[in-house]
Amino acid sequence: MLRFCHGVPEPISEERKEIIMSFLLTPEKIASGTITNFILYLSILGVLLFIATILRLKVPFLRKAFIPASLIAGILGLILGPYVLGVFPSEMRSSFSAMPTPFIVIVFACMMLGTNHNVSKSALIGAAPSVVQSWTYSLTQVGVASLLTGLLFTPLWGTNPLFGAVVEIGFAGGHGTAGGMTEVFNELGWAAGTDVSQTTATIGLLVGIFGGIILINIGVKKNWTTLLSSNSALSEDAKEVFDETDRKPSTYTTISSNVVDTFAFHAALIGIAILIGQIIVKILKLILNYSLPLFPFAMIGGWILNMILRKTPVGKMMDRGIFVRIQGLAMDFLIVAAISAVSIPVILEYWKELLIVCVIATAATVFLCLYFGPRLYPRHWFESSILRFGIATGVAAVGLMLLRVCDPELKTDAAETYALSSPFTSPFVGGGLVTTSYSYLIASFGSVKVGLVCMAATIVIFVICRITGLWQKKPAFEQRGNL
Repeated sequence: MLRFCHGVPEPISEERKEIIMSFLLTPEKIASGTITNFILYLSILGVLLFIATILRLKVPFLRKAFIPASLIAGILGLILGPYVLGVFPSEMRSSFSAMPTPFIVIVFACMMLGTNHNVSKSALIGAAPSVVQSWTYSLTQVGVASLLTGLLFTPLWGTNPLFGAVVEIGFAGGHGTAGGMTEVFNELGWAAGTDVSQTTATIGLLVGIFGGIILINIGVKKNWTTLLSSNSALSEDAKEVFDETDRKPSTYTTISSNVVDTFAFHAALIGIAILIGQIIVKILKLILNYSLPLFPFAMIGGWILNMILRKTPVGKMMDRGIFVRIQGLAMDFLIVAAISAVSIPVILEYWKELLIVCVIATAATVFLCLYFGPRLYPRHWFESSILRFGIATGVAAVGLMLLRVCDPELKTDAAETYALSSPFTSPFVGGGLVTTSYSYLIASFGSVKVGLVCMAATIVIFVICRITGLWQKKPAFEQRGNL
């Protein structure tokens, strides 16, 4: 067993590995790919997540840095995996690598279920800056990475042109999207794309958390924040475990347990949404002759089902909170499995490209946050921008966490603006249909052409904002107390 860390005296012997694994697995040989195997490895992910949760609550640095337990658990799984300590065998890593795909399908199937997007025209106009910022993040990340790949990486190191898509997939899309793109990368002949995307997703998560906290500190000092006037909210004393008096219901029982358990009913709706998505994928495959990933179409299936059920009495039996909880459960386990399954040899192969592209993409994302923000949002620009920054580098949870730091009681317009803009962003960029199409476009037209088109599209969006009056000619950077 090859060691990753220098200075380790001896690799773990096969005999010792079998002894260690006997405490984790049942004595009998379990065939890879069976349901029993899946449940067993899922329980191991649960153990990692439990340990990580305790560490997150007890270690001051982890608390102060707001590092999620799922990220810690994934790193633990990676350390215990075959490329470092070798406690987990390679077949377990292979099982972990297969888990993000079904998990992300569940996450996306829940995205539209139980929602009600009947909003006024004025509210949609108010959400336009958030839509613009989200699309510019996506286009810029693809444009920068694609141009670097076509003009620098491929000529110097022979890097696969599809590398141009991995930043947007990892940063804006996250670990779930990276795992869901496995079929696409395999079909296009670059199997390493999944591991590289998972790495950019991990880097993006760290950029979102640490970079976001740094930006908030800067915003506080420059009076950009509307409510936050000191960094007291960034301390490690923020409450993270709620006792009985502080607990609030996150879900509601909508149907009697004599009929069916409420969670089982909602799980059935998720299954129907996924089935609709699968039918759409099969039809498109017959038309386009492409093996498209299921997860974005599971979201469309959820939207179709939600639209139908909202017009029937069954619609009243849906609780959005339950879908959010199921979505969160799938996302946490997805992140643990995805990080645990990262192939270190692949990352070492692409370390130069990853270093360059992630640094430049991070700088571009920060620029869009601080330059576009005050010029797009008429008020509460920092809270709205920091929310979108967290989403564009990590996941929605990171963006909402950063918003909570700035606006604990959600008194600004940021949360509402984000919610209203989601129907125009989530189905498309940051893990949606457009994210999926980037890889196909690069494979068809090349990274340089796609990069130029994406950057040109960003400029077009900027011009449209200026023409339509969405652009604030005299931005008010200081927002303190402007409620």
